[in-house]
Amino acid sequence: MRSLRWASLAAVVLVLSLAPPAHAAPAPTDLTSLNTRFVTRSDSRLDLDGKPFRFAGTNIYWLGLDENVGGVAYPTFFRIRDALDTAKAMGMTVVRSHMLASTGNPLSILPSKEAGFNDEAFATVDYAIAYAGSIGLRLILPLTDEWSYYHGGHRDFTEPYGLPSEAFYTDERVIADYQAYAEHVMRRVNPLTGKAYNADPTIMAWEFGNELEGMTLDWINRNAAAFRTWAPRQLIAAGRRFDLDPDTLAAPGVDIVDVHYYPPTAERVGADAATVTGAGKVYIAGEYASTAATKELLTPLAADRNVTGLLSWSLFGHHDRGGFVQHDDGFTLHYPGDDERMRASVEAQIAFAEQVSPQSGRPARVGPPLITQVDKRGGLNELRWRGAAGAAGYVVERLRRGRWSAAHQGLLTDNQTPWIDPGATGEITYRVVPVDRDGRRGTASEPVRVARSQVALVDPLQTTDLAGGHENVTITPAAAVAEGQAWMSWSRPGLQRVRFDVAGRPRIKVQVSDDGSAWRTVRHETDTVRHESADVRHGSGDGEVTAEIGGAGHVRVLWSGGKGLTRATLWSADPAPVTAPPAAPAPLTPAPGARDVLGTPAFTWSPAAGAGFYTLTVSEHADLSDPVLSATAITGTEHRPSGELEPGVTYYWRITAVNAAGRTHGAVSSFATRPLPTAPAVVDDFTGYADSAQLAAAYARNPGGDQITPSLAPGQGMRLDYTLGGAGYAGVIRTFSPALDVWGQHGLELRLAQTGVPAKITVQFVTGGVYFEHTLDAAPNGVVRIPFTAFDHPSWAGAGPLDLTRFEQLSFYVGGGPGTGALTVDQVTAYPAP
Repeated sequence: MRSLRWASLAAVVLVLSLAPPAHAAPAPTDLTSLNTRFVTRSDSRLDLDGKPFRFAGTNIYWLGLDENVGGVAYPTFFRIRDALDTAKAMGMTVVRSHMLASTGNPLSILPSKEAGFNDEAFATVDYAIAYAGSIGLRLILPLTDEWSYYHGGHRDFTEPYGLPSEAFYTDERVIADYQAYAEHVMRRVNPLTGKAYNADPTIMAWEFGNELEGMTLDWINRNAAAFRTWAPRQLIAAGRRFDLDPDTLAAPGVDIVDVHYYPPTAERVGADAATVTGAGKVYIAGEYASTAATKELLTPLAADRNVTGLLSWSLFGHHDRGGFVQHDDGFTLHYPGDDERMRASVEAQIAFAEQVSPQSGRPARVGPPLITQVDKRGGLNELRWRGAAGAAGYVVERLRRGRWSAAHQGLLTDNQTPWIDPGATGEITYRVVPVDRDGRRGTASEPVRVARSQVALVDPLQTTDLAGGHENVTITPAAAVAEGQAWMSWSRPGLQRVRFDVAGRPRIKVQVSDDGSAWRTVRHETDTVRHESADVRHGSGDGEVTAEIGGAGHVRVLWSGGKGLTRATLWSADPAPVTAPPAAPAPLTPAPGARDVLGTPAFTWSPAAGAGFYTLTVSEHADLSDPVLSATAITGTEHRPSGELEPGVTYYWRITAVNAAGRTHGAVSSFATRPLPTAPAVVDDFTGYADSAQLAAAYARNPGGDQITPSLAPGQGMRLDYTLGGAGYAGVIRTFSPALDVWGQHGLELRLAQTGVPAKITVQFVTGGVYFEHTLDAAPNGVVRIPFTAFDHPSWAGAGPLDLTRFEQLSFYVGGGPGTGALTVDQVTAYPAP
């Protein structure tokens, strides 16, 4: 989506009711905080209301300023609420957020030393703090960052003086600027709560900065003393990135020591926690890879009283228009999980939360979602909805003869929006019902009705990505009443009808235009809002304005007074109506008669004019009886089914195009899958290297590990001499170019021998950019066979398919120590199934 566009001060200001609109997830409208007492420290433990306070938590770094919305922009209030509600639904009680680590960007709270503070940028921060308090969450807030990301970092304090980044910890001018910034933030009065930040129990701790690498004992003590003066009732956190900082442990003013893990192990976390608590500090894992969250990791840590809290990296909620917000660092966490691995991570974190801070009472009712669009595909309805925090799935329902009934079997997920309705045409009313992880139905979305040849757009008016002609408008998350008249326009072909939800009885005028420049006023009707759901209510004086448009391409609404608009719904004509069944699609891949097709291929076909969706049928029989694969409601021209077809079999397949007027079959095509191999494939037999130098060039040392040296062992393959020390591991990596094709093989076979200090042996490979590994507790002297099913993704890596046609990299690691030893590896092959 486009970023919010901020107009000049001379522009008319449009103030929308964003805090929060009635159709958003349920939230206390007065934002009254549930946090009335501060979390306190007692030696190496935290207390709340006289009881030990331990927590599960997560990182939601973008609550103040976001990079995940098609550019850098302020997150909408919906996204802030949704993410915090999701953390709450998982049983978490603490959120860590970089919402104040915002400098050096025009949208930051401190764009530059010369410009001073940007009070408008505090609006999302104010709201996030207030909303977190209203649902009982506590916050840990880093004040700057070691790294120069989009939201800035500590270099923004040194660069105005032309100083290197390390001067952040030594230059008196820089230290003074940083402290002035911190004091300004801590003393800010939140207009939504009436409390200064330093008087708000929701803010549990201030962190000097995220992963600061250059802190000294003097720097820590000076800033801790200053923070204690400005925020005496809140805690102070500090920590480097991957290890313990002796200065942080020694500084008397530090309450909480924050350590980060990519990946964590129970042994490492337990050892660090014991060291921190032994120094009289509170221990937390301020970040750990969400991909590593398993019950095996978290259960022993829940029983370890030295571990006060663990915070996963990092949580993202629902997109404003539908589905989830995506992020690309490999550790994105969505609830309830996009795949089996993420769902297991979510469940492990929920279980940890229940162990360390069990919640009383039933979880809040989920919902409501918001239907944001009903489009037409070949005359069939396609729904898009904005999800609800805490929903495990959704049921789309149709209203017929006064009764609601499900439009599909089972539950749909957030990743299945947009969803096409293959089973109904004509005038239909839809709603979306969320279902939580216990199977309880939540609050349904408000219904949306569409006619046979009609589409609908619902704009929640929290972003400007759907509005046109709004260059003279600033959307500000405020509750003040605008002075003068404001307006917003939309451009939609064939507009038929509009509805604007309004708050505070504004004076409304609706206008239409054929060209977007010459406007004429049309009659509108005003009515008090009436909702079927008792859980969705507008405040006193709110209402709906409706108008018939008559096919104009542009509509705008002008208003003055009141609180403005809370939602716009626009109905328009189907831009591509159908009157006949679609054309016939033609199969493309697998090509007709193709041989040696691997696994389950991506089926592709030519687009069929007028198609709303396609169905795929695959069978071992030419008449397509007893299909082995079938899929429907495919909206593109490609489909890759999950699982694999049987090797060495001839298959027949067909694509059928469907629209509201009928269906048309394509031609039946056939292909044969590749038979399984019967002979092993050589990965590396170490016979092609002229000398040890050539071998060492092929097997590069992982520079992050301890010392390891590869050499040729005559007649025995590759010898790896290692010295394990501080890193605790050492390894070598070989990249294959081009990649090897070992499809259909059962596993890896290799000959191993080990001398010296015993070490764990990890065999790691990469296929199609996805990492897999398997660890042996010790290397037996002899042949080892490891089936591919025994390999799993490393905890620090993303998940993905095992594509053995692209075997790109092979690595060997030794771990443990300290000490020296040697590992010999020979005759690495991929062996066939027995």
